[in-house]
Amino acid sequence: MSNEKVKKQDAEAEVINEQQVNEEAIELTETLIVVSQTEIDAMIRKRVYAAMALGLAPIPLVDLFGLFALQIELVRSLAKKYEVPFKDNRVKSLVASLVGGIVPVGAAPLFASLVKVVPFVGFTTGAASMSILGGASTYAVGNVFAKHFASGGTLLDLKAEKVQAGFKEQYEKGKGYVSTLKKKSVTEDADVTEAEVTAAE
Repeated sequence: MSNEKVKKQDAEAEVINEQQVNEEAIELTETLIVVSQTEIDAMIRKRVYAAMALGLAPIPLVDLFGLFALQIELVRSLAKKYEVPFKDNRVKSLVASLVGGIVPVGAAPLFASLVKVVPFVGFTTGAASMSILGGASTYAVGNVFAKHFASGGTLLDLKAEKVQAGFKEQYEKGKGYVSTLKKKSVTEDADVTEAEVTAAE
């Protein structure tokens, strides 16, 4: 067989392969569920606020179990939005692996929860820490799963070890996000108080 004939066959095979790749890409695009980022952000923000509130629970470990349940519920809502089959045990395993896989992140909420039993300063310190850590980890869970679902992924092909780095990055962003929400809440409360005083006058 001549070199020209071999080159021609290789070129034809390459064209066919490229066409198949394009067809698969088009098929994937057509089956993807498109959800606006604004809607996803709102879903995550709602749960982050709830996680921050859970940090104020006075009984140790109640906040921790509540936080885990909240994060599972967030993933359930995201899966429903993207029409991804929800597997309860699979999600629990993934969330536990993501949060617990990074030792400082996984251990911090437990410490923050237990420190509430320390007399006097324990509750204040623990509640403040748990509020930030719970909110940040919820932010990370929401964004990691939302990104995966948006790309056409499912719970079965999500590997915790492959997104650990991304989870840690989102967790760090989440701490800043929680801080911003706290400042926003303080500002809104101040505005409401000022309005009430003005109305009273």
